[in-house]
Amino acid sequence: MKSDRAIALFEVSAMIALLLSYIWLWHGAFRGSFLVVLALYFGLGVTSHLLRRESARELGIRLDNVPRALRNAAIVFVPVIVLALLVGHVLDSWHFASWERTLVEAPWLVAWALAQQYGLLCFIYRRFGDVFGHLSSATASASVAFATFHLPNPFLVPVTLAAGVAACTLYRREPNVLVIGLAHAMISYVLLCSLPPGVTHGLRVGPGYFALH
Repeated sequence: MKSDRAIALFEVSAMIALLLSYIWLWHGAFRGSFLVVLALYFGLGVTSHLLRRESARELGIRLDNVPRALRNAAIVFVPVIVLALLVGHVLDSWHFASWERTLVEAPWLVAWALAQQYGLLCFIYRRFGDVFGHLSSATASASVAFATFHLPNPFLVPVTLAAGVAACTLYRREPNVLVIGLAHAMISYVLLCSLPPGVTHGLRVGPGYFALH
């Protein structure tokens, strides 16, 4: 129905506008801004899921298919990680932190990656699917949106465009956001610590990118 598509388009537009405005305009503008965007982010998502009666299982927040999802995701994340490590080795640019520091920072990195994959897959990809009624169009639109959130980083924009396509494809084959989020965290960490900072620009986006230049 046209009304359902209009609602989905409004929802996904609101989410994209929320994230872009936060990245570029009001990130750190006032105390507690992160908590505000977090509440709006998940509030919009949960409201949308309740409206459509989407279960956690439908969304891919589940454990029953973890082995299949791991095999599915390994097709992408294992080659990417190996390639990044090899390139970093050739360039002599490895700069991994100590195991102690890595263990301390790992929970935050995984949580951040899961939150991003929730937004990309459970919300943006699914709502674009409602808008277009065609999964390839939903994949393309969600991936472009995901890449846009990483402007103006010249490394991250193409990488996240490709990553968005890969994540949506993996999710369609075996919906498990937990596994895809974990893969996201691992790839992000390896890219950041394997490649030269001059290439990755610290994985910074928005105004924070210019702070390094």
